[in-house]
Amino acid sequence: MGLFRLFRGKRHQPPSPAPPAAPVSRPAPRKRREPWLDHGLHHGAHVPCARCDRRLRVALQSPSSVTVSHDGALDGIVLVCADCGRLLCATCALAASDNPYLPRCDGCRGNVTLPMSR
Repeated sequence: MGLFRLFRGKRHQPPSPAPPAAPVSRPAPRKRREPWLDHGLHHGAHVPCARCDRRLRVALQSPSSVTVSHDGALDGIVLVCADCGRLLCATCALAASDNPYLPRCDGCRGNVTLPMSR
């Protein structure tokens, strides 16, 4: 059959290569939620505690600094839950914890920290 095609003037063409496969589009990796950074708070602003509705002052901390506090240092300062982003006072965060030195969120039991500035 191939010889017959040659004699009739038709060339045998190799099969065309398959079209390139479409690149597999993977969903973009989800950015890890960072409520201690992405909170929308401004230094010196006042916000309510999510549990007791007490008025708290926002004191943004630098991410590169180390903050050492004592018992009274966090009175009136807002703390943010690292898991769910709730804003709590130190009294409510310490009341939700079994450890008197490790404040926790009363909603999700996540760790709480001071809000950070970018």
